[in-house]
Amino acid sequence: MPRWRFGLRWRLALGFAVILALALGSVALFTGRVAERAVTSVQAEQDRVRANRIVVALAEFHETNGGWEGAQNFVRRTSFQAERDIIVLDADGQVVADSTLRNDRRGGRDGPGRSFFDRLDHRDHPVPPEYFVPIFAGGSQIGSVAVAARGRGGFVHPLHLHSDGDPLPGAEPPLTRFAEAVTRTLMIAGLLAGGAGILLVVLMSRRMLASIGSLTAAARGLGGGDLASRASVKGNDEIAELGRTFNSMADALEDSERQRRTMVSDVAHELRTPLSNIQGHIEALQDGLLEPDAATLDTVHRQALHLNRLVDDLRLLAETEARELRLERASTSVAEIVERVTASFKPRAEAESVGLDAAIEETLPTLNLDRVRIEQVLANLIDNALRHTPAGGRVVVTASQAVDSVRVDVADTGPGIPSEALPHVFDRLYRVDPSRERGTGGSGLGLTISRQLVEAHGGRIWAESEEGSGSRFGFDLPAPEH
Repeated sequence: MPRWRFGLRWRLALGFAVILALALGSVALFTGRVAERAVTSVQAEQDRVRANRIVVALAEFHETNGGWEGAQNFVRRTSFQAERDIIVLDADGQVVADSTLRNDRRGGRDGPGRSFFDRLDHRDHPVPPEYFVPIFAGGSQIGSVAVAARGRGGFVHPLHLHSDGDPLPGAEPPLTRFAEAVTRTLMIAGLLAGGAGILLVVLMSRRMLASIGSLTAAARGLGGGDLASRASVKGNDEIAELGRTFNSMADALEDSERQRRTMVSDVAHELRTPLSNIQGHIEALQDGLLEPDAATLDTVHRQALHLNRLVDDLRLLAETEARELRLERASTSVAEIVERVTASFKPRAEAESVGLDAAIEETLPTLNLDRVRIEQVLANLIDNALRHTPAGGRVVVTASQAVDSVRVDVADTGPGIPSEALPHVFDRLYRVDPSRERGTGGSGLGLTISRQLVEAHGGRIWAESEEGSGSRFGFDLPAPEH
């Protein structure tokens, strides 16, 4: 799957979308159910109250008219106003009024026309007596009535009665009760949805917090000096990427610390050798074992010069790595630098029976650089090539124009560099030959200083080699755009 699908941004967005959908869905569903029940309850109570009023109105009609004469018209009007279907029976159980009849003729249970109740619930039989509610007036039953909610079907029984049987009028329930029920439901549903959302967030954040906890523990260990401390990395999200970056940083710190300790040990070794030689010669002179002649003094002087060069190299390396080295830039011909430095090594190459040649491309551009430092870089590369090229071999210095830079490289016919050592040739105090004999290597700082000087000019230094086929060291300096 594409990696972005597992990204923290998408996971958070998806998680919040799911939580929001669940919250809104649950609130809507719960509120809808409760609202439906509240509406049904309000309608049922309204039906009961209106049925009570119909019973009261029929009792008053009977008392005012002294009987049920004209009840059909009264029932039809009342049915229209109350939106209810009404059928009235007298004390003897005969139909005296039916709002569903289309004429005013009275009839018994089997009279003309079929009432709503007959059509709805008793297609072939009269309305059962249990659907009728008694009508009382003056303490005695004057008839009975059945009321059905128009359009919804079903019978309504007004049960709020006096002890003497007279119904209580009652009041219809206010709509505010419905609003209160919905509001209460929304609050409860919101609290439940919020709790469920918090639970989901906690569950979703456990893995994230576990990764952060591992990273925090690793950072705390690294800060406490445990350079082997690493974060546990799982997944491909941003936190996992942060963990991998942290581990890479820890690897770099551990490697830097290892190089620092190695450098301290190597510098101590490099300083000890000339100092031991100087000390040995001086003690021999003091004991009379050596004569203070020109040869002895020349040996001590060479050791002192070597010690001084080593200290200068260390100082220069510290300045370049701290970005404190000031470059004296000027418009300079790279061709002249190559010619001058190559010529200065000619006598040494001839003495070691090594061919040294320069191949310089014509019309090389002049560059804005520090002549002394670039000469130092090239001198280090040629010195390194001559040191590793046996007698009868050859070293070629080439200067050419690249796409956007000027390239200078030094190729030799020496034994080459093992593939496992090639990535480390520019490290401080690193030597391909670990024997550390003077004859097989210098101080181990020349290539490191060269890299720092080239990078200070905005360039790049590189090395290519194949064991048994010689080596090629070079650097590219940025050329001005034309």
